[in-house]
Amino acid sequence: MHSPDAPRPQRMAKGRVAAVTSSGFDASRNLTERAARIAGLRSFETPTLEAVEHRRLQLWLLTLSLLFAAVVALVTVTAWHDVRPPAWVPPIVLRGGLLATVILFCAYAIEKELQLRRLTKLLIDERVLTAALTNRLREVSTLLEAAKAMNLVLDLEEVLRTILECANELLDTHDGSIMLVHGDGELRTVSVSGSSGARGARLKFGEGVAGQVAQTREPVLVTGVLEPEKWPAGSGAAQPPTSSMSVPLVYRDVLLGVLNVNAAPGRAYTRHQLRALSLFGEQAAAAIANARLYEEQRLLASQNVYQALHDLLTNLPNRALFLDRVNHALSRRRLPGQLVAILFLDLDDFKLINDSLGHAAGDEVLIGFADRLRTCVRSGDAMARFGGDEFAVLIEDVTSAEDAAATAERILALFAEPFSVGERRMWLRASIGIAVEGLGASSAEALLRNADTAKNVAKTQGKGRIVTFEETMHADALQRLEFEGELQHALEHGQLAVHYQPMFSLAHGRAIGVEALVRWEHPARGLLPASAFLPLAEQAGLMVQIDRWVLRRACETLQALRSDVELPTGFLLSVNISPTHLQDAALVDEVAQVLRDTGIEPGRLVLEITEGAILLDSEKTAVHLNRIKALGVKVALDDFGTGYSSLSHLRRFPVDIVKIDRVFVDGITTDKGAGALVQAIVRLGRGLNIEVIAEGIEHQAQADALAALQCPYGQGWYLSIDLPAEGLADFLRRSS
Repeated sequence: MHSPDAPRPQRMAKGRVAAVTSSGFDASRNLTERAARIAGLRSFETPTLEAVEHRRLQLWLLTLSLLFAAVVALVTVTAWHDVRPPAWVPPIVLRGGLLATVILFCAYAIEKELQLRRLTKLLIDERVLTAALTNRLREVSTLLEAAKAMNLVLDLEEVLRTILECANELLDTHDGSIMLVHGDGELRTVSVSGSSGARGARLKFGEGVAGQVAQTREPVLVTGVLEPEKWPAGSGAAQPPTSSMSVPLVYRDVLLGVLNVNAAPGRAYTRHQLRALSLFGEQAAAAIANARLYEEQRLLASQNVYQALHDLLTNLPNRALFLDRVNHALSRRRLPGQLVAILFLDLDDFKLINDSLGHAAGDEVLIGFADRLRTCVRSGDAMARFGGDEFAVLIEDVTSAEDAAATAERILALFAEPFSVGERRMWLRASIGIAVEGLGASSAEALLRNADTAKNVAKTQGKGRIVTFEETMHADALQRLEFEGELQHALEHGQLAVHYQPMFSLAHGRAIGVEALVRWEHPARGLLPASAFLPLAEQAGLMVQIDRWVLRRACETLQALRSDVELPTGFLLSVNISPTHLQDAALVDEVAQVLRDTGIEPGRLVLEITEGAILLDSEKTAVHLNRIKALGVKVALDDFGTGYSSLSHLRRFPVDIVKIDRVFVDGITTDKGAGALVQAIVRLGRGLNIEVIAEGIEHQAQADALAALQCPYGQGWYLSIDLPAEGLADFLRRSS
């Protein structure tokens, strides 16, 4: 700190900087030193307080010494008469000179004392300011360390706790709390320290001190006890805080919350500390915003990971996660003889649900099946949905395929109860393929491929079945793939044909109609029956296309024959409709259009459906069948007795004909139970005014037994083989 009367070197140097050269620098420095000596200082370097006090002591010692000498001289001249001054100096002049010298020296000493006092005051103020700046620097360092610590911690709860800890370290608080904005205009306490009474508090903007801070976004310093009547009296009671501060937590002009701190009883905060807490609040708000952003990103990342590894509809693992678990199961150490098995299952005819009821109903069925699946597998087994209606189950520590088959049996038992979709009840089945480690596969992909292959075999064998993978199935799968391509080619190039199997009156031997049967004139394999390719066509989604073609072709053929042959009265044309086609909303319009285009009488056309098609969606099926009946077309229930048939179904649906399945006809001559069942069906049909036709009559004994049971109609190879369109005219002529 410089003396106020001393020249200022910085200002002087500033005016001379353009003119100062290397040779003139020494002259400038000498001038500065001279000015310092005039001020009584060695230089203009800031002196210490101790050096100034030492200088004052020297000044007063010198002053006292000179005053003492002057007083002695004055007394001597005045009092001692023996002392004679020079003749040329009058005594009065000598006395006056000594007195003037004393006065001037005293004035000089007083002036120097005043200067040194001012310098001392400035040095003391500087020391106080330095101490304050040092404290502020310490606070800023604490803030920086707090910000560093808070920004290194990204968990929101830990950040809030760190903020309160840092506030306590900065201000030595008694307790504190952080309230964050929730919704519109509300604060909620999310973190507390010490014995804060703000735990669980909720405030609207404008309520209380914190609410006012949130509303105005201005920090508040409270001195004294707020609402002292609320604090219990007594020596053992908790003492209320005598001072508190609340500052807003604002980040990028967005209010995040309020930071509140309370001082210890008897202590008061200052405005300086309020400014420090406000600065700290800025750092805290940034830390809270960063923690929230991190949590949002972490939550989004976890959701993305979950979505990438799970099926969001059923919450089951997807293919990627399932394969990872299978690989883990294969790679872990196991006891000898412990194997890994995979069950791959597919819901039979599930596409009908989506096509008939919509995808929302299909999703509801999938969710219901996933819930059932969780109940029948072990806790350590893994399940997955591969998309659509395909599911997989990982079974560990099995000793043979029979162990895996036991789990598959439990899964099939899940379908004993119908699935509910709204007010509808639907029965489903599933085909399950089993692949066991070591049976031609030792990797996850190979096991899954084998299980899928076995599942496809199960579907071709009649659905609702369990098949264990065998080595020969790979070749069969390749053949089926080629076969599917050939079938598509056959549809496009007219290789399909319609044959007709007559139906007879067993009492009179007269033909009452024919059933249209699709055949495939394969260029290499010859004429293939429907059983050789229709299951494959159903898997490939070609059944509706085949149904439409057969219906139109059969009606056109029968109508074309009427120009050459007169059809008997009541002669019927029966055409099979697949379950998928029955659920198609366009079926009724298609039938009506075929009747108009071909001119065939509606009463001659019979549409054959299976029991499984009825139960898949009974309400929608009833609507379609009633519309078909309104056209005048008859409805036949095929394979009666083998599915889930009941008397209520026969009364609920507009069925005109039931066809007894061939399994009962096969045992009619050897199994009394089969005969009794056939007789019951015949009586049932007679009572409900429903015609009964027995299928699969292969020899005379079966025909005689059926006639004895008064079964009115029948068909089978014994009565007549199926006829091509060219041979149907001759048959009709002979029959008439």
